[in-house]
Amino acid sequence: MKRFANILSFLLLIGLVYFSFYDLGPQNPKSANAKKTVFSTERAFRHVEQIAKKPHPVGTRRHSLVRNYIVSELQKMDLEVQTQQGYVLNDHGILAKPENIIAKIPGTNPNKKALLLLSHYDSAVHSSFGASDAASGVATILEGIRAFLEQGKPHENDIIILFSDAEEVGLLGAELFVKEHPWAKNVGLVLNFEARGSGGPSNMIVETNGGNSKLINAFAEANPQFPVATSLMYSVYKMLPNDTDSTVFREEMDIPSFFFAFIDDHFDYHTALDLPKNLDKKSLAHQGSYLMPLLDYFSNANLNELASEKEEVYFNFPLLGLFHFPFTWIFPLLILAIVVFVFLVFVGIKKKKLTPTKMLKGGIPFFGSLVVSGLLTFFGWKLVLLVYPQYQEILHGFTYNGHWYIAAFVAIALAVTFGFYHKFHKPEDTKNLLVVPLFFWLLINVLLAFFLKGAAYFLVPVFFGLIVFALLIWQEKPNLFLMLLLCVPAIFVFSPLVQAFPVGLGLGMLAVSSVFMVLLFGLLLPIFGFYRQKGDFAFLFLIVGIVFFTLAHFKSGFSEDRPKPNSLVYVLEAENNRASWNTYDYLLDDWTKAFLGENPRSRAVEPIFESKYNSGFTYTSEAETKLVPKAEVLVSKDSSELETVSYHLKIMAKRPIDRIELFADQKVDFLSFKVNGLTADSLLFNGEKRHIFKDRFQNRLLTYYGVTNDTLRIDFTLPKNQLSKLVMFGSSNDLLENELFSVPPRSPEMIPKPFVLNDAVVVKQSISLE
Repeated sequence: MKRFANILSFLLLIGLVYFSFYDLGPQNPKSANAKKTVFSTERAFRHVEQIAKKPHPVGTRRHSLVRNYIVSELQKMDLEVQTQQGYVLNDHGILAKPENIIAKIPGTNPNKKALLLLSHYDSAVHSSFGASDAASGVATILEGIRAFLEQGKPHENDIIILFSDAEEVGLLGAELFVKEHPWAKNVGLVLNFEARGSGGPSNMIVETNGGNSKLINAFAEANPQFPVATSLMYSVYKMLPNDTDSTVFREEMDIPSFFFAFIDDHFDYHTALDLPKNLDKKSLAHQGSYLMPLLDYFSNANLNELASEKEEVYFNFPLLGLFHFPFTWIFPLLILAIVVFVFLVFVGIKKKKLTPTKMLKGGIPFFGSLVVSGLLTFFGWKLVLLVYPQYQEILHGFTYNGHWYIAAFVAIALAVTFGFYHKFHKPEDTKNLLVVPLFFWLLINVLLAFFLKGAAYFLVPVFFGLIVFALLIWQEKPNLFLMLLLCVPAIFVFSPLVQAFPVGLGLGMLAVSSVFMVLLFGLLLPIFGFYRQKGDFAFLFLIVGIVFFTLAHFKSGFSEDRPKPNSLVYVLEAENNRASWNTYDYLLDDWTKAFLGENPRSRAVEPIFESKYNSGFTYTSEAETKLVPKAEVLVSKDSSELETVSYHLKIMAKRPIDRIELFADQKVDFLSFKVNGLTADSLLFNGEKRHIFKDRFQNRLLTYYGVTNDTLRIDFTLPKNQLSKLVMFGSSNDLLENELFSVPPRSPEMIPKPFVLNDAVVVKQSISLE
């Protein structure tokens, strides 16, 4: 009978883990036949299909067609639409000419702050179709606004719709709106819809310069049905360098934002696989489930009252929604938990239910499992990378079979943990075994209270663990299913986090998942401690882990479903009339070998073109010199000053150009530097305030993403005799279509490598300043 109870409890536990993921978002997206007053996922998806027919990065013809489509859809709702265009130079030295799409739904009280709905409509440079990132966001707003207008509800606040441009090259459209559009001054809150993958639940993140207290309370009052929101993610996000359009509103105008992004199926991010067919419609439905209640609430709320100095801890719980409490509760709750723990240990020893020797021995399997699982996963993943070197081609670090690796290493961690606890199989020892894990969890919470307060909700499952600990001390025969019920908070709070870290931050974080699994196991000891078959469970999870590794192996190669990212760049050095083929690939394939040969030379690090991961060429080989037109550069200078010289450059492309990059020795600091009348602001670099032009930290000086081949006008001043030349690279992403070349299309098992300059014809020119 006990064996049956153990098996049943284990099956129920698996069911609870499954439900902890299942309840993170809607499972039944609404059809196209849904009422006109509700958000229909299918109607929104039709917008995605139209927008993401082809790649549409800023400055391309397809980008203009997408803009026309969006304007037309807004006009169908009888909205007055305007576009805003202008040059923007950001603090990283990136220049473009975005064209934003803007509309307004007037409220009944023009004196109140406006609500702004935000997503960007450009796709990543240069091969991404942008279905998820961010056609899904545009579609969410288009369908949400349509449904909202159908309801005919009066609302007090103006609702501004902003589809920003050039987000993918540096948040430039948002910066243009914030700095130059008069409506920006009246914005009180931003709802921003984004994606960093093609599936999974949508996470809510807060962007604010102050405290989050009033924002979280307002979000809870709006009551979205499937909130996926934790202050841990909020705290981690603030420490990471990742930015969105919301960041511009926060930094430039102190306007808070909620932004919503799904991040699973990360292997599609910024690639040619970001297609409508790969977008998970449940993720799109989740975005809509946020927008509609928040739009209804914040279109009438007082947006002047969202500022606060107070911070709150918050987390979502399946079926029950969002829980939150102020930071001021953290230390009282922590102290209470420590006091209760000490009291229970004291009572347990007094009642002779606990013994110091057995409690200390309980640390052996717990810490052994932590150390061995963590080390096995850390070095195991490094071994995987050695066995499968093709994974290096996936720059963002989440492979096509990444979910199988997460499952495999978590299973191995469970096998190790059950194996360590196999020696401690007596049910009556469970209460003693629980002492060290509870103590360690309290220690973790002490550290979190000082260094990562957003994770302080970890205390909640620990409190339930203390209740279970009390029952184990006072009851002679505790009910296993009551133990399982009291462990539900730990399962619901921590299970999704086991997957979240490697999904969001790459498979290099797998060791964190394994350690987290062991920590969760410690809180589930009131269940597992009563299992006499721990050795069998260890063997079972070992087999499961091997099966998952086997499945990962069979999906480790490249295919039409899992195409290999590869790259090819032609560089012509106009000064010496030499040319080369170049690649960012680590493993050459038949397509790249046709140009680079079987034994290409390793490429020197320079130049490092602007890219997400600062990637450089890996291999190069000589190429036939082609008559690629170089840009015309006119240089004039004024050296009338005694100590300085001023230069004026006019750069005119003689062929369609997607990008121009200028390089100058990093040691040279410019006294002034303007591009088309614009200069850049300072930025934080490695914790220090630096300037791309005046206090430089790299050789790259400027990156310009071209629109209609506009002329670049650059004015700068230098101390005399400090710089003799600039180096310019003019690039066009037309290598496969350019009549000067005969580059065949990729096979179906290949896609252009994302995040880097690719499929490009590049002309290198030296600009003499003497």
